[in-house]
This record gives sequence, C-alpha cells and structure tokens, in this order.
Amino acid sequence: MLEKVTFIFEILSVVFFLCFLKRNKSEGLWVIFLYCVYSVIAELVGVAIARTDAKNLFYFWACYTIAEYTFFAYFFYASFKNKSTRFIPIVGTLIFYGIVSFTFYNRNTQAFDSLSASMEAILMIIYSIVFLYSQITSPEIMYVFNTKKFWIVVATFLYFSSTLFLFLYAAGFTSQEHKSYWIINNVFEILKNTLFCISFAMKKSDNHKNSINTYNPDFL
Repeated sequence: MLEKVTFIFEILSVVFFLCFLKRNKSEGLWVIFLYCVYSVIAELVGVAIARTDAKNLFYFWACYTIAEYTFFAYFFYASFKNKSTRFIPIVGTLIFYGIVSFTFYNRNTQAFDSLSASMEAILMIIYSIVFLYSQITSPEIMYVFNTKKFWIVVATFLYFSSTLFLFLYAAGFTSQEHKSYWIINNVFEILKNTLFCISFAMKKSDNHKNSINTYNPDFL
C-alpha cells in the first residue's frame, strides 16, 4: 500500500511541475523535473525486471543510482555561484564514478549496490550543507525559504540523511528485513516529493525582494 502511495507522489511531482510550468521555466529546476520523470519510469521498469529477471536487479538499481546522482550533482553544480564551491561537486563526482566503476567490476552483492548508494547519500548531504550555508551567509538573500531551490535542497538533505544508514546495510537484508526497513525509504520518498511539489508550486523567486539590501526595519 505504501509503495503505491510513494509512486503516486512521484507522479504528482511531475504533474506539479507541468501545471506550474511558467513559474519554473527560468528557475533552473528542469534537471529536477527530468529526475522526477526518470524516477517514475525507473519505478515501472524496476517492477517489470523484478518479475521477469530478478538477477539483473543489481545492475538496474546501480544504474538508477548513477543517473540519480548525475541529476542532483548537475543541479548543485549549476546552483553554486562561487567557483570554490563549484569545485566540490566536481571532485565528488570523480570520487563517485570511481567507486561505481569499482562496484561494477567487483560485484559482491545480490540485489542492491550499497556502496554506491551510500556514497551518493554522503555526497548529497555534503552538497546540501554547502548550498544552505552559502545561502544563509549570502547578503543577496535574506529569506532563503522564499526561494524554490531552498525547498529542493531541503528535500534532498532530508531524504539522503534519513536513508544513509538504510543504504549502508540494505545489501545484507533478508527479504523480510527489506520489507520491514524499506518503509523508511518510502516515507522519506513521499516527504521528498511533497517538498518538490511545494517548490514547483511556489511563485518565481524574487532575489531583489529577498535581498538584505531591501530590508527595512521600519516595517517590523
């Protein structure tokens, strides 16, 4: 039942982006939209593979992790304005792809690529913290919660920080343990897509209004 609800929220994130397309056109969120579309398609394909050829699930979900990381890494790279912070996702991507290559060469799990998924989660947490810190300390942005990207990053941070340890041990789960513990992933997947919907539905970010340069204490 929870899996169906999770899938519905994945579809909703796509629907919300399209419904509020004008609000999202110039916000640099197209890569998140492509990720949402990809997630919906991957969910359907994953179910089909599990029913017909379960042996290839490892490679399927490993490829999903690679694509997921690539979408988010590009989003953060494009969102970072400072050259020094842009260097972070570049280095992280080299490390991630190196680990993925090692995992594919030395496959030692049955159905889930814990090493790559865990590394992805760690890097996403780091990118999110760097982004939020740069937004909080930027004099150009006073109300960070009024920006669309803020909610995208919060969703990313909450999801990956909550599922990190789940991914670490997922490869060793029995089928019963997987059913019991994967609820954590589904719950935070729903939360992530809910925050995506909120971001997509928000009005366009107005950096001038959010700037500390326009702050007037007389209005308090």
